[in-house]
Amino acid sequence: MVQSSNTLNYSTEIFNIISEKLPRLYAYKLITRGSNQQVSSGRKLADRLKRIFQGHWVWTSELIVTDTSQSAEAIEQAIKNIRIKEKDVFKDLSGIKLSENWQPLPQAYADFVAQCLLVDLGQKIRDVLQPSIDLDKAYVERDVDIRGWVVKNKPTVSLSIDSRVIYKDDLKTYLRQLSSPEEMVGIWVCDKVPFETGKFLKGEIISIEGKLDETISRDYLIDITQRETSKPIIQKADKGEIVVRVLSGNNEYQYVVSALRIVLFTKHYRRYGIDTKKAQDAVWIAPSPRWDLVKRVLKVASSSGLIEDKSTSHGTMTPKVPSYDSTILLGKKKQATGAKIAYEGGTSLIKALSENGLYQYISNVGMVREQPLHIGIINTSTQQLDKMKEALENQLKELGFPHLLTSIVKTNGKSRVDFERAINELQSKSPHIIVAIILDSDSVDEDDWGPYYDFKSLIMNTSIPSQVIDQKTLQNAKALPYVMQNMSLGMVSKMGNIPYILANQSDYADIVVGIDIARKRNKSGNGSQNAAAIAQIYHKTGQFSRCKVVETPLEGETVPEKILRSLFPLNEFEKKKVIIHRDGLLRGNEEEIIADHMRQLGGEAYFV
Repeated sequence: MVQSSNTLNYSTEIFNIISEKLPRLYAYKLITRGSNQQVSSGRKLADRLKRIFQGHWVWTSELIVTDTSQSAEAIEQAIKNIRIKEKDVFKDLSGIKLSENWQPLPQAYADFVAQCLLVDLGQKIRDVLQPSIDLDKAYVERDVDIRGWVVKNKPTVSLSIDSRVIYKDDLKTYLRQLSSPEEMVGIWVCDKVPFETGKFLKGEIISIEGKLDETISRDYLIDITQRETSKPIIQKADKGEIVVRVLSGNNEYQYVVSALRIVLFTKHYRRYGIDTKKAQDAVWIAPSPRWDLVKRVLKVASSSGLIEDKSTSHGTMTPKVPSYDSTILLGKKKQATGAKIAYEGGTSLIKALSENGLYQYISNVGMVREQPLHIGIINTSTQQLDKMKEALENQLKELGFPHLLTSIVKTNGKSRVDFERAINELQSKSPHIIVAIILDSDSVDEDDWGPYYDFKSLIMNTSIPSQVIDQKTLQNAKALPYVMQNMSLGMVSKMGNIPYILANQSDYADIVVGIDIARKRNKSGNGSQNAAAIAQIYHKTGQFSRCKVVETPLEGETVPEKILRSLFPLNEFEKKKVIIHRDGLLRGNEEEIIADHMRQLGGEAYFV
């Protein structure tokens, strides 16, 4: 659902808060020696005060807001104790002062309900999102992201369904399969127990800290652990158990391995033996089933009397589910206007493309004898390629490319120099695309530089599209025809052909933009640094337009204002309705900057 506030548009499920049902709130202002630490101190201090006084405490609108009344003496003593115990964390904090005659603004109500009162219902909410989806060696669990917003000057909350793939073996069990604990570095993990907010910490293992009771004190870990629910895990951990350091956002945490689960992303599926299609189908939720899940959460949340739903006398902001139309438009072999089919993926799509042709061919290359499609192949393996060539050629012919030419270069190894020599040799023959066969390329991690990235970095200096295939994939003769179906479709698309577009254009936006940041491993081997901002741009037909990459050192997760504005040029975005999806949370004031920029262009920004 797209909701509009005074300045921003959001695409999510948003519901009114019933302010009259809320308790009386009190606000405290931080007194600090430097404003640069105020936000960080405020969030952490709200957490510490909650542990001391119970009740609800939240950092919002540069204030600590609570529903518990405390004497000035009790607050002063609590702050003194907190500063003594955590002098480094709160070194810039002088104290806090009660804001007399303070009246809550809508944002304070919204954040208090989202981050405090609805959190009390966390277990009930997680229960209604059960059961998890079994993937044999892993499972998909659902969670809900609850946030506070101000819409039309009213406090509201959004309910968004999240999915994550969790490996069934926990980190401690998986460690037994590894030859060294160091192999855990780079693995993504999450807690076994949630924070008091109901959220699970998720992050990347960046180092091995030592062994419990040997190089790492058990009492020290218990003492620095803020969550009471985590302390029993540390107490029960075996002597000598490995302790790891986890990077989550800009913060680092120490964990015993028995406290962590393994989080899987698409790039990990092959390594962990997960069926990629099955996992992707389970993670992706169509709008209608997603709304069914939201309704389950809404039923629990509205039963508290805190937010509206259809049964209340206050009305409702029940979202409309955007119409989801899977119909795509193919080529014109059979119909002058092009064939329309319901997209189902897999062999059904390949068959339809074979019968009707691609929606748009970029040229006659591969379609006429005089202009054969020239494929360059770099073979770093010992694998014979006859069966692969036959399967690939058959699939390309099915897609409308009957005239093919193949040039193969066999390398002596898979070093950067080997790839450079092979690419230079093939370049002289002017191939339309180069395919590289590399061992273990399907299981490569983003932060592990190896043959895959050597090849990709070299080929990017040319104007030649490329495709990589794992040697192991070629060894399964029965699966080869199906592998070549996907590979051939990817190849012709990379060469500029358009296999299909949406038959019915979206009626809610002109352009869809996905924004992400790229990272590279620090030279020390610990953690990573952000190196570039990336924008993937699509038209409302679903057709990919372009990818813009801005290479610059980035501090933290927030994209700087100048870079954000550069992603939306006037000639492309003027007077356009644009859906914007950020990989992860929108950070800092990114929303306000983009919304302001789109207003200057005469357009509108809708945030997902």
